[in-house]
Amino acid sequence: KSCDIEERLKEIQRSFKLTDIELEVLSFYYLIEESTILDRYLKNEIPFGTYAFFRNYGHYLLSVNRSAFIESISKGTLVDAHILEFTGYDNLQLGISSWCRGYLTKMSSNNCLGDEFFTKENNETLKITDFFVSEDELAILNFLIENKDKQNILLHGSPGTGKTSLVRSIAKHNGMEVLAVKIDEDGEVSNRFGAIYASVRLANDNSIILIDEADEILNSERSFFFKSQVNKSWINNFLDGHDKKIIWVTNRTSEIAPSTMRRFSFSIEFKAFDEMKRLKVLKSSLNQAGIKDYFTEDELKSLCKNYSVNAGGIVDSIKVLKITNKTKKDQALKMLNTVLKNHERIIGGEKNSTSDKEFEHYTLEGLNTSHKLDNIISIIKKYISDKVKTQSLRHSVTLLLHGLPGTGKSEFVYYLGDALNQEVLLKRCSDIQSMWVGQTEKNIAEAFREAAEDNKILFFDEADTFLYPRNMANHSWEKSFTNELLTQIESFKGIVFFATNELAGLDQAALRRFKFKIEFLPLKPEGNLLFYKKLLSPLVYDGSELKDKEIIQIKGIVNLTPGDFAVIKEQNIFVDGTEITHKKLIAELK
Repeated sequence: KSCDIEERLKEIQRSFKLTDIELEVLSFYYLIEESTILDRYLKNEIPFGTYAFFRNYGHYLLSVNRSAFIESISKGTLVDAHILEFTGYDNLQLGISSWCRGYLTKMSSNNCLGDEFFTKENNETLKITDFFVSEDELAILNFLIENKDKQNILLHGSPGTGKTSLVRSIAKHNGMEVLAVKIDEDGEVSNRFGAIYASVRLANDNSIILIDEADEILNSERSFFFKSQVNKSWINNFLDGHDKKIIWVTNRTSEIAPSTMRRFSFSIEFKAFDEMKRLKVLKSSLNQAGIKDYFTEDELKSLCKNYSVNAGGIVDSIKVLKITNKTKKDQALKMLNTVLKNHERIIGGEKNSTSDKEFEHYTLEGLNTSHKLDNIISIIKKYISDKVKTQSLRHSVTLLLHGLPGTGKSEFVYYLGDALNQEVLLKRCSDIQSMWVGQTEKNIAEAFREAAEDNKILFFDEADTFLYPRNMANHSWEKSFTNELLTQIESFKGIVFFATNELAGLDQAALRRFKFKIEFLPLKPEGNLLFYKKLLSPLVYDGSELKDKEIIQIKGIVNLTPGDFAVIKEQNIFVDGTEITHKKLIAELK
């Protein structure tokens, strides 16, 4: 009905504070959009669909002041709020936007104009004290939110660490409403700009505007790998010009221009969770779900130790599984383990930690190494003891483990961490190396900082990919990579391990930085027998003892590693037990 359309046009005018001329322009574009006859006539007789033509002659058609008309379609709210949009392959055509057309024709399911641009997020969330943000940071954040002035606040860091949840908690704590700006389904940055602009116009003073996943909006700097879709002047002008409280959430800050960063009144970095942080979030989530005492402390610790999932993954898993006090414990644990394992695999590939089960058969006895590992453990224990007593040590313990694959290098690091009750922070090349210029060096520094702050054992696996020989570097970033690592090693005050299969692939100057270089060698004859008895003998169906001849055969196999025994064990897990004999297992080892 025409009265409905007129009312909706007036609603748009009221909400966006459009001038009468801007309303005339919008009404005109709506008419040619809805009237096929009028559209054909104008396109055939006069090219009003072309922006340049309409800009120069449209004021005649609408009988309005020329300068006011030109301003309304070039600098005004119509384009900024994405009410009108440029179309065509060359972006030279001007037309009504899809959201505006849908709203005016009632094709949109949203009766409230604001629903086109944002959702109101007032869901229950964690208490603000449940987040891993310092008291000082929370105090400043609350002060800025309570203040009547406009704010630009940046929350950045690892995904799933509670950035968005903190916004909801802060809003609830201050009795405010969160308006989360919608993300365009087509991924068009221009549409996101329009939604942000519109949300600012429509929000009241008791609202916090949340711009989640703002990476592509804020990162306006161009790097070798990244071509920005953002106009830096637009974002800077917007940050300066609005009058609301906006919290921006992003995972990446590497391409945010310094001029943009200066416009944020406050920023908080969120780091990836360690085991203790995961445990705290898990307990809070279970408490919210009404099953506070459902799992034992040991069961919760095991989940948090075995899966390096951040807050988002833990909370989502509890919600998805709908675990209640009536759910069978074994079933709940099995489901939770499966969900967390799959979630971890999706977000980060293979897990970066070792589960309790992997220590079941690990032993120092029988290993063939250049140093006595018991002595190494004693040295590290004394280092930790001295560090606790003095609260400060000027040096670190740096160890390089090298040798054939499967000789137990990585397992030793985790064995040590378990023995010392210290979490191992594993970093592979995929965790560190970035396509963004300068981000690799930042990731290296962050790894050392995290290990120092959280008192973790830092472990760089595949060291040859980290300590690349600088004299063989073909690119400047390869040298920069190695230089940053060596600089961090020099200033680090903690325990750091590097492991590699091949020493020849390492920067020679870097080798001097390690206090201990431990080679892991193939097992000796007695080691062969020990690992056979520990890992493979229990698989034999009749439990028969090894014969002297078989013992000689096992001891006589050369270049075996603990990994070889583990592989044979895995291969025979699903084999019919009656088929497994000592003869079969020994043959597979050869």
